[in-house]
Amino acid sequence: MRILITEDNLQLASFIQQAMSKEGYAADIATSAGALHDQMALWHYDAIILDLGLPDKDGLDVIATLRGADNPIPVLILTARGSVDDRIAGLDLGADDYINKPFDIGELLARMRALLRRPSQYTGTLLSHGNLALDPKSRRVTVDGENLSMGKTEVAILEYLLRHVGLTVGKDALYDAIYAMGFEVTDNALQVAVHRIRKKLDGTQAGVTIKTLRGIGYILA
Repeated sequence: MRILITEDNLQLASFIQQAMSKEGYAADIATSAGALHDQMALWHYDAIILDLGLPDKDGLDVIATLRGADNPIPVLILTARGSVDDRIAGLDLGADDYINKPFDIGELLARMRALLRRPSQYTGTLLSHGNLALDPKSRRVTVDGENLSMGKTEVAILEYLLRHVGLTVGKDALYDAIYAMGFEVTDNALQVAVHRIRKKLDGTQAGVTIKTLRGIGYILA
């Protein structure tokens, strides 16, 4: 799963990012509301950690914009504001949870785990193409409904390809995505992992193909 940490204190954001990575989440940082919207245009996120005190826009306005666009992505508010009214306003606008600064990182991680366990139109979205499906929450891969065993790196690669079906995925973009998810891969290791995925899909007669565009990247078709 991929989390977007929207926090203008880069030291704090990096600390949260490291903790999220150790927990097994991919985590990106946006230091402003504008950066948040730019990141969301590029990536699929399963949840947002949102500081209310952003430099370019109030976090409450960010929540209002997301919910006004019918975007149900889970939002966990980070706030240094002492006012109960601010916290109530955030929840009323559509935030899913909040935590006050300063906070214990263990509590933040626990709240995120609880948030991602909740039934949600957004986090529960099944990624599928043909007879291949991947559940981003459980990391379960199936072909025609039958479980297909894959390693963590293989699932991460397949998830990224499924989110970009029919599009050319450059190697650099794939490296960045896999690295953000906590996996370090060399060029050779990436090729080997893709080969293993192909072999497993072929073994189940999955109706999808991972094509290699030499020197460029891959495409799931």
